[in-house]
Amino acid sequence: LDVTDEEGVRRAIARCDAELGPLMGLVNSAGIGADVSCLETCTGLFRKMVEVNLIGSFVASREAAQHMRERGRGSIVNIASVSGVRGNSGRVAYGASKAAVIHMTKVMAVELAPSGIRLNAIAPGPIETPMVTEVHTEQVRAEWIRTVPQRRYGTPEELAGTATFLLDDRKSSFITGQTICVDGGFTAAGIMGGST
Repeated sequence: LDVTDEEGVRRAIARCDAELGPLMGLVNSAGIGADVSCLETCTGLFRKMVEVNLIGSFVASREAAQHMRERGRGSIVNIASVSGVRGNSGRVAYGASKAAVIHMTKVMAVELAPSGIRLNAIAPGPIETPMVTEVHTEQVRAEWIRTVPQRRYGTPEELAGTATFLLDDRKSSFITGQTICVDGGFTAAGIMGGST
């Protein structure tokens, strides 16, 4: 699914609701990334990051919320990034788009809470995904491992477990508008994260 195709996203959400049963949960995980310095980032790349990472999540969230509102409940999880929480060199476009996803999640959570719809974000650190494998060089991997207190990359299963928890109305029904960092302690560690 091309998340930049607004009409295609609308049709896909409607089809899921009609054919798979009531739409009660959504995870927005489509995203693109690139490590490019701010002075070398062209506006075309910046726009593309915003279009895919932010607007794609917004359109899918808005369309899903329309269906969820009819039933008075639902949960949406937006995948952000630690680059949207902390400034990371080479991530001006990516970080800005993911910071905007976090803020969008908060605003939509506040607006949709009276309708029984919860929105939360997950800010992953380094996770062993195809996108990370493509973007992270050996040098970048070594730096992440040095600065992450758990000294490793996370797994897709660890990320999925957090999303599953946030989608579960029995376990997380009073959690909305939050960002959970799944990052091995990276955002908690501060400047001395890798010095122990």
